[in-house]
Amino acid sequence: MSRICEHKKMLSNYDTILFDLDGTLYDSDQFYRGAFEDMAQWLVKAGFQKNPEPWVDCVMGLKQARGNDYGNLIDDALLLLGIEGIVKTKLLHLYQDHDCRNLVLGPEESGCLAYLKSCHKNMCIITNGQNQLQTRKIEKLGLAPYMKEIIILDPSTTACIKPDTAAFDLMCNRFNPGKIIMVGDRFDIDGVFAKNAGIDFIGVGFYGN
Repeated sequence: MSRICEHKKMLSNYDTILFDLDGTLYDSDQFYRGAFEDMAQWLVKAGFQKNPEPWVDCVMGLKQARGNDYGNLIDDALLLLGIEGIVKTKLLHLYQDHDCRNLVLGPEESGCLAYLKSCHKNMCIITNGQNQLQTRKIEKLGLAPYMKEIIILDPSTTACIKPDTAAFDLMCNRFNPGKIIMVGDRFDIDGVFAKNAGIDFIGVGFYGN
């Protein structure tokens, strides 16, 4: 359960609530495990592994030990398991094409969003990530009906990703947001974004992460 559910009364004091996506509105490990399972199944079919479990366990372990931003995750897993590095490109494509089948918006999270919507609050998602993949996540989680605005900042098409405040300025040009708070799991990204924009911030995450 996300810690966001503990703060719905406090959030209702704001006119506009800006949400990060990954690790904030859903447990991002749901996505990672599913994507790594896709990779593992391909590695088995291609003859690089006899069964999928070692790959999933290895990559999940590395991610938890070194963090979501660690750039050599796939390289290290291939090296540890003795798999040829030429498959890296294919594995990255599988990651980007993952169908997000494991993603679930929990009842507590959906209840919190429904409560805020019933209070007539403006809710927006501002997320960094590949546009098609982030859109797929949002659709699978059923988040669009709750949101007034969804802004996806794709690093391949813009340099103005969070914590840059370009998305905040864009949102303010679309409607009058009133009193605003940013909700996210990353103090170094979402927290700095809020500081740069001059708005309040609350850090949340999922129990067990």
